[in-house]
Amino acid sequence: MDLKHRLKNIKNWQHQSYEFHFASDEEHECLCCGHRYKGNFCPCCSQKAGAGDISWNSVRKGVMEIWGLSNRSLIYSLWQLIVRPGHFISEYLRGKFQVSFPPVKMLFLVAILYTLIYYWLFQQVLNLQVETASAVNLWEEKNAGWSRIILSLCFLFPTWVLFQNSPKFSHLSIPKAFFIAVFMSTLEIMIELFVYSLGLLCGATEDMIATSGLILFAVYYFFAYRQIFGFGVWGTLWRHAIMMVCGFFFWVLFDEFIEYAVAPDHSFSTNHFLGSFSIIVLLLLLGYLLTTLTRNRH
Repeated sequence: MDLKHRLKNIKNWQHQSYEFHFASDEEHECLCCGHRYKGNFCPCCSQKAGAGDISWNSVRKGVMEIWGLSNRSLIYSLWQLIVRPGHFISEYLRGKFQVSFPPVKMLFLVAILYTLIYYWLFQQVLNLQVETASAVNLWEEKNAGWSRIILSLCFLFPTWVLFQNSPKFSHLSIPKAFFIAVFMSTLEIMIELFVYSLGLLCGATEDMIATSGLILFAVYYFFAYRQIFGFGVWGTLWRHAIMMVCGFFFWVLFDEFIEYAVAPDHSFSTNHFLGSFSIIVLLLLLGYLLTTLTRNRH
């Protein structure tokens, strides 16, 4: 099997969503309460239809549920977010809420896990540390999970402006953009955790770790947004580029506030703030005009 055929099979697999089993007209007798009914669940006690004697299949399902491998579990949702990010997020935005672990809860759990692994396991137990250059870096290190959440939320407003009227979503609301940012923030934390784990264990420098994480983060964002919105390569690329630059300057503004708050000797730079804010406004205005021109042309 050649590479092109393999990639086609992977793409087709990514498009396949979770399959639900619909109720049949067959009548069931609940083994729990004895009620006779039609459907997938007993209306009296909610026991699932088809629940019979305990077998090896019951053992398999019990073990999978312990490790969170059943549908809508945390591990299942994280795995779907890694291997088919855009399609998984798109399904949730279209109302398939039962295919995913609650996204906001998932984000906070992953952020807590990241903080425990990064700050406690690596630095306190294994004594693997990356040198910090400023008070802002120290704050980000001690609040690793929160800083990654804020980083991804920097892309919320640019996403809402730049990806309107897409082939898959004719209208992108701010709440939908919020949930996209939540999912992508979870994905970004997992990427950071992987890159920092590998980098610290291999003795890489801070610049190498940060650069590798940003590159992998940008690549994942590109493919995820293309899957979510359905734009072509170039349509996704220029929107993605403007969004990334806007997100960077949003992060610069955030860094300025954090440094002013945690470093007593740091004075707030109004010129720095106004310069970054002006660049964000100009880029978003440019993106809005390009989006409008593109929509009118089609």
